[in-house]
Amino acid sequence: MYDYGRVDKNGKPRTLHIDRALDVARLDSGENPRQPMRVLKYTPGCASELLCRCKYFMVERMLINTKRIRQMAAVSAGENSFQVLLCVDGCGVAFPESAEAIPFFRGDCLFLPADSAVVRLHGCAQLLKVSC
Repeated sequence: MYDYGRVDKNGKPRTLHIDRALDVARLDSGENPRQPMRVLKYTPGCASELLCRCKYFMVERMLINTKRIRQMAAVSAGENSFQVLLCVDGCGVAFPESAEAIPFFRGDCLFLPADSAVVRLHGCAQLLKVSC
């Protein structure tokens, strides 16, 4: 229980109420948490895992590793939806069909417009793919 150094309106550190926090904390162990089944898909140079899905969007983790193979991973947006690729670890190069190569690094974001051509990916990276 920590307040991350926040201060009150007078600039003084906020008072922590540890005893009150412990009174309301659930420290008993209930049922064991249910781990959802992981669904992994494998394509050449890429493994993907569904992390979250709702009626508005879905998020997948993509593990790209094409450093040792001659193939590249391929990503494309659907006809009616864009996709966002957020690099959370590693680096690589994106090869759009009609543009120059785009290097990407941790923290970079690639936007694929709806109905865009296939983008080939090369490198060793972990990406979050968001689509709707």
